[in-house]
Amino acid sequence: MQCSYMHKFWRSAAMCLFGGIGLASVTLVCFRLQLNLATAALLYLMVVVLLSLKGSFVSSVVVSVLAVGCLAFLFAPPILSFRVDDPLNVVAIIAFLTVSLVITRLVSRVHKLADEALSSVSHRVIDSEEQERQRIAKDLHEDIGQRLTLLAIEIEQFKKDSSNQASEAGSRVDAVWKQTLGILADVKTSAHELHSPRLEYLGLAEVMRSFCTEFGERKSLKIDFKSHGLPSLVPQDISLCLFRVLQEALHNAVKHSGVRQFDVQLHGTSDEIHLTVSEDGAGFNLEAARKGSGLGLNRMQERLKLVKGILSIDSQPKRGTNIHARVPLRSESSSVREAQ
Repeated sequence: MQCSYMHKFWRSAAMCLFGGIGLASVTLVCFRLQLNLATAALLYLMVVVLLSLKGSFVSSVVVSVLAVGCLAFLFAPPILSFRVDDPLNVVAIIAFLTVSLVITRLVSRVHKLADEALSSVSHRVIDSEEQERQRIAKDLHEDIGQRLTLLAIEIEQFKKDSSNQASEAGSRVDAVWKQTLGILADVKTSAHELHSPRLEYLGLAEVMRSFCTEFGERKSLKIDFKSHGLPSLVPQDISLCLFRVLQEALHNAVKHSGVRQFDVQLHGTSDEIHLTVSEDGAGFNLEAARKGSGLGLNRMQERLKLVKGILSIDSQPKRGTNIHARVPLRSESSSVREAQ
């Protein structure tokens, strides 16, 4: 803690030193060129603003006061004194000091808000990553891990049981083989959830249809997927965004809705692509969800912002939820890609 205070102190002292050098340079220029009060005040203000962008509020205030002294030193009669008798000059110097302090305060406030916003975003990103890791770890442990354990036990029992008849041995080998294939299929599905290269060569609709089928089989759900009017070529960034939104929406729905049936619709118009995920489950209070953790909603919203898309959610307690994502085909990212 003490080291932190000392670091801030020396940093502020260094900023004051740099500001003082800047003010001295401006004072020398004004004296040599015989600049008027307004021009000198503007140059001093530029020094204060530049320091405010890099330094602390305290160092900016110190430099502002020093700048007032420099103005009085230059323009007080007799010249090069600190006595200011002209009321207009007094008003000008007071106005300069006020403007300087206001600017330094505003810049300091902007810095603080930017740091808080960055800290909040970083915190949400970390929480989001941790939740995703927990979900993957839970799937691996409770599903894949347990099934592999049972498979290992089955193989061990088969090896120890030397009295098996040939027919019985064949059936047990066949059962073990089916278990192995099932585990392999689920591992592939999990890998595709993390990264799906199939988007590049199968297209958005087919990948979504396949995901809904595999996800439904894994979770014992009924997912009715329909698509129509989709353009033949969808930009890769839009495809990936909508695929992630679908994943997030279905995971959230399974976790919170309390139902086992969902409807997914993907359709396109001449200039937009629409994705809708709906269910008749428990629903939720949208305002409360946004004020709470709401990381799933935030992730979908932030992803859609990257492609200039819009997320709308219609949900009420005990009346189900409807999630609608709308993405323009002529997003900035796709326009840049086409230009290249």
